[in-house]
Amino acid sequence: MSFFSILLCLGVYICAKGCEIGWIRLHTKCYMFSHTTASWAEAESICSAFHSILAEPKSTEESKFLISHSENEGRLSSQPNEHTSANCVILWKAFHGLWADEPCGKHYNFICETLHQPDGDVIG
Repeated sequence: MSFFSILLCLGVYICAKGCEIGWIRLHTKCYMFSHTTASWAEAESICSAFHSILAEPKSTEESKFLISHSENEGRLSSQPNEHTSANCVILWKAFHGLWADEPCGKHYNFICETLHQPDGDVIG
């Protein structure tokens, strides 16, 4: 195994430690970036099936992290805001992670989030 391969494997292990396979960790949360599109309600159901919620970034750092790991332009996120006719929010890569209101029925890729589960130490 080459040195690069070892570093790559180690990097993947460290990033995902405490998260399910295919999820990416930032601080206390794990994220799953969809490769398919869904409406807000469908995305919410899919996240729920993974015992998670649609991502709700609470800081600029978290928004930048989500955008930097997004392959597509828009990602459904958070809950409907119910203030306009476009009641769901999306993170737009082109707008540097700022929010945009979109109709809830439109299909976008989405991000699920859950709290990361620290590995338990066995004593004794």
